[in-house]
Amino acid sequence: MALLNQKHNIYIQEGALYRKRLRATAQRLIQKPQHTYIFSPPGLGKTYTIEDEFEKNSTNHVSIKGNTSLWGFIVDMAMIVATAKQNNLKDFIVFVDDCDTLLTSTDSVNTLKIMLADNLLTYRKSLGAQYAQLTEDQQICIDMFKDDDRNGIEIPLDDITIVWCSNYKLADQKMSANVKSETKAQKYMHEEALRRRMRVMDYDVEGDIKWGWIADCVLNESPPSMINATAQERDEILYWMHSNWDNLKEHNISFAEKLYDEMVTDPSGYSTIWELDYLV
Repeated sequence: MALLNQKHNIYIQEGALYRKRLRATAQRLIQKPQHTYIFSPPGLGKTYTIEDEFEKNSTNHVSIKGNTSLWGFIVDMAMIVATAKQNNLKDFIVFVDDCDTLLTSTDSVNTLKIMLADNLLTYRKSLGAQYAQLTEDQQICIDMFKDDDRNGIEIPLDDITIVWCSNYKLADQKMSANVKSETKAQKYMHEEALRRRMRVMDYDVEGDIKWGWIADCVLNESPPSMINATAQERDEILYWMHSNWDNLKEHNISFAEKLYDEMVTDPSGYSTIWELDYLV
């Protein structure tokens, strides 16, 4: 008899609805490209889901991986746009994966807000030492967008759609209304303006709904390292996670994969290892 009961199944169904919305967002991007920002807590497979849909549909896209600063983002975009121009590529998606650092400063958020409003990524500072540290290929691409009469660069974003995946939630009206710090209030104001310039999908999943999201993935999409797990093994892992939710060291899909790895490695002693090593 399955350990997961009717109550658990309700949470899984609710989690599945959220994940279905995420899939639908990716499919909509393919059918009708639109600047889009996707937020959820970390470890729920945002990147995998979006890229999986892009790959299934042979979507023309370029990925920027890893947390990057504003300058790092500008260099990446210069390389992408320069390459696209050289190869006459148009109508493609730039997928920015893990952009939390990019959004830490008011200046960065304001630059991105203006970028989406003008369809132009503008950096009006002397390049100086930053430029000197670039590779030769990077410098060549940056040079394509320099303005001889002014400091900085301008990178046109014609025919480019930007999709962001982030663990950072952009401020909304409710967050702005409750902020006390004047500095943070100013940053939130720019974040709200950034929101208005693109489609924003917030997945504020916590508690049982977050577990339901994880459970739906484990049961119905088989994370790569769990492809050989039996239904009974998946059931036991998810039941244990839900029963110990408040004391788990992590709340993400990879945590379920770690539990399964312990099952495979030590079939007779995994439950003891779970208790000793995976709870706070």
